[in-house]
Amino acid sequence: MNAEIIEFPERGRENRLVSSTARLEAIVREVERVVADEPAAGVDRLLTIMEHMGDQLVDLASLLLDEEPRLQAQGAFQRLSDKIAETRATFEQLEGERRR
Repeated sequence: MNAEIIEFPERGRENRLVSSTARLEAIVREVERVVADEPAAGVDRLLTIMEHMGDQLVDLASLLLDEEPRLQAQGAFQRLSDKIAETRATFEQLEGERRR
């Protein structure tokens, strides 16, 4: 008789996964709504949504990936967050120059 080792998910992990996935889906719906209903909402609004989406993807990565790929995903999303901050600063600077 062969015995199989059955690994049970961490307690609460499944709930966190479902919750995180639901939040990500809500963000995607928000992006779709903004693009359809408020195309002039501005870059800042879309950048904010991208930041929230990145946070949710990191949360999902922590639930689904092993240590090494999870750290890589966190690094990638940190770089994305840095680029979003740079983009936001550039747009703020351009707005300031246009007002002059």
